[in-house]
Amino acid sequence: MMALREGGRDADGAPILRIGLPRTPEAPSVARAAVAGFFERRAIQPETLSTLRLLVSELVSNAVLHSDAPSSSDIQLHVRVLDETAVRVEVIDQGAGFTPQPQSGVPYGGGYGLYLVQKQATHWGVDKNDGTRVWFELPSQ
Repeated sequence: MMALREGGRDADGAPILRIGLPRTPEAPSVARAAVAGFFERRAIQPETLSTLRLLVSELVSNAVLHSDAPSSSDIQLHVRVLDETAVRVEVIDQGAGFTPQPQSGVPYGGGYGLYLVQKQATHWGVDKNDGTRVWFELPSQ
């Protein structure tokens, strides 16, 4: 069951979405729907929203498939409007973390989620404090 906690605004007054997702195969589609709903009443280009939903889906899928977090632990999705021109997304799980590896260049198979994030986002990274936080920033205009 999804634990929706849309806080409205963060400490800086920026609109924010916070949800907890169970580590199940349905988590990426629930995350995509939550992101679409969050931006329903906000000005965002349709192409940007499509990219945002794709990247969120990739990161949540990684947390479901590859994290060594306990299966009973939730995945946290945080989406924050930084200003009128940018969005920050964070996907957090309780796993030990990882070090991103460069893509090998093999054109088929898996392993391209972070490659897509790297190519589309203006900034991104992986933090390993109290679990694993994979984040990216994307222009919203």
